[in-house]
Amino acid sequence: MLFNDYSIKDFLHHELFRKWVINPDHDTNIFWDNWLAEHPDKRAMIEQAKDILLLIGEEEYEPALEDQQEIWVKILTTIHGGKRFVMPQWWRYAAVFLGLLVASVAYYNYNRREIKYTTQYGELTTVILPDRSVVRLNAHSTLRYRHNKTREIWFDGEGYFSVVHKNNNQPFLVHTTDVNVQVLGTAFNVNTRRIKTQVVLNNGTVRLGLNQAQLPDITMKPGDMVTYSAATKQFSRSTVNPQDYCSWLNNTLVFNNTPIIDIIAALQDNLGINIKIEDERLAQQTFTGTIPMDNIAIFFKTLSRSFNVVIKEDQQHNYIISRK
Repeated sequence: MLFNDYSIKDFLHHELFRKWVINPDHDTNIFWDNWLAEHPDKRAMIEQAKDILLLIGEEEYEPALEDQQEIWVKILTTIHGGKRFVMPQWWRYAAVFLGLLVASVAYYNYNRREIKYTTQYGELTTVILPDRSVVRLNAHSTLRYRHNKTREIWFDGEGYFSVVHKNNNQPFLVHTTDVNVQVLGTAFNVNTRRIKTQVVLNNGTVRLGLNQAQLPDITMKPGDMVTYSAATKQFSRSTVNPQDYCSWLNNTLVFNNTPIIDIIAALQDNLGINIKIEDERLAQQTFTGTIPMDNIAIFFKTLSRSFNVVIKEDQQHNYIISRK
């Protein structure tokens, strides 16, 4: 059957395999999913070939060292008028050394390659990390980690982390602009929007290192919320209901006596919409309730009824809130 006797090198050269890895579509995904289901013993080879192809990119895979040597001998033979060219012994040693050097550089670059996940406005996604920890990414967020540092994350946006505890107590690190979060096994919410980082701990224990702050590391307990901005040097710590801060996992936003100006900011961060309040006094009014992120009209109706305001949408799809 097709591909049964293929080596990794053969897969790297095959157009259908390259398309599936570099530029997949519905048909190629179905084909390879079915093929792997029929050939589970080939999955390890396929994964290795995919990793190599993602590392070298869209450029054609270079031939093996012995193939390069054979091609070079043929070129030299042609240059010398058809006479067989015998490669000097020192050239062979040099070729072996060069091969080891190339392999070392490739291995180094492979281990340092960056894995990146990004969500758009209104999009939620789940990322399962190599250690089986799970990150739920909220809208307009980015998660990055290096291939050789799978328990060290660089993060921007909002995400809910469920971290697997390792028997050797290997730490799990989350880096943001403002803080470094170190955990062993826990669940917490991180929000880096609005020039600050907010960490809410659901369960377990985390230790925060505040960047550019003359403060000791902070050990958090469940229900703690710590907010810090390296840019403004503003710091706060309070006790909250963690469920309110991860309600977005269910595609809703929950607010308790929250100023409307903060609710508007949350909607802009999650949905990418622009909302303008013409009355500053209204901006400081508080709101308690739940807003489904897939039906913002419900919030507008509640706001209009509770505060006697009018919400209009202009030609640029901006929302304007004004008094009646």
